Amino acid sequence: MKADLLNENFLHEEITLIRRARAGDREAFGQLMETHAPRAYRIAFAILRNQSDAEDTVQEAFITAYKSIKKLEKEGSFVSWLSRIVATRSYDLLRKRQRERKTVESTISTLKVGMSQPASNPAESKQDFDLDLREAITRLPELHRLAILLRYSEDASTDEIARILNRPAGTIRRILSESYRLLRLYLEGGESR
Repeated sequence: MKADLLNENFLHEEITLIRRARAGDREAFGQLMETHAPRAYRIAFAILRNQSDAEDTVQEAFITAYKSIKKLEKEGSFVSWLSRIVATRSYDLLRKRQRERKTVESTISTLKVGMSQPASNPAESKQDFDLDLREAITRLPELHRLAILLRYSEDASTDEIARILNRPAGTIRRILSESYRLLRLYLEGGESR
């Protein structure tokens, strides 16, 4: 009986906070955020398996929820509505990472194919390609060059590179992706030397 009364009071307080948040009360939304952040984090982490990605995703989900809370039709469904937003954001990030990974793998595969293909001109050789690749790497912006060198010379993971360069892991993934794009451009002669 006592548990039912406590649960009913909690539900009443939460519905009051939701109504206030829908009316634009940021403090009420902040209280909702504090209450539901641990659950939101657990959902994001279960999907992403990465602490910083889960934290970032939860923040983005709360921003989305704040912007669209007026669209919430049933106040009693706030928890499932918020959980759906967190899960959707998490899966969006997973899909983005998979696309980035495929791009990276494709670029590396292209680079390896380029190294293993027989030279069409006798003057071209694997040595020439290695020199071209080194030259292309030196043309990268400093942070991009460091990330590439740490990844392939030191076999560092994205998280290790992030710690070394004191940048978020998401930023390092973006930098690596840009680096592969630039290297491909340089090696294919898409940019004048």
